[in-house]
Amino acid sequence: MKTVRTIVISSVLAGALLSGGLFGFSASTAVATTSAKSCVSTQITVSRGATQGTAGTTYYALVFTNTGPHVKLNTTSCTLFGVPTIQPVIGAAHRALGPLAKNESMGEMPALHTLAVGASVSVAFGVVDTGNLTASTCGARRARGVVVSLGSFVRPTYLSLPITVCTKVASTTTRLVSPGVTGD
Repeated sequence: MKTVRTIVISSVLAGALLSGGLFGFSASTAVATTSAKSCVSTQITVSRGATQGTAGTTYYALVFTNTGPHVKLNTTSCTLFGVPTIQPVIGAAHRALGPLAKNESMGEMPALHTLAVGASVSVAFGVVDTGNLTASTCGARRARGVVVSLGSFVRPTYLSLPITVCTKVASTTTRLVSPGVTGD
């Protein structure tokens, strides 16, 4: 009798998972996201999107686009997820300037994004107005740009982005990648 009960409970849980009852996704979504292989760095380009400002922070959309098929894997669509690593840099050698961007999505579950060729996801890269911090706490300096990477999906990529950042405390932020090109 114990075996029958376990099978029934397993069947109920499987049905709830597939119908979206427990985690809010449908079986077709699960199938669609698992059919594509992981993106590789040769498929993904990084660019800068729109800029928005709010309450002492300027947000730059950093856009990740699937620019084409991966010949060796014979795939066009690919999947990626996660929080990009973003480092403000100076000089032609792109030396690190100050701390890495702070991850503001700690504790959130990453979503798996399937990108067809030409499709994009993005992240809002936040830059705090250094004038809101004391000079001794911040140590403000002008960065030439940022180096962005995203796990094995995106190799370190330089983007020209003249910003002022703190060198003593984190004054930049990043989050999980999200659908679209606005970083929202």
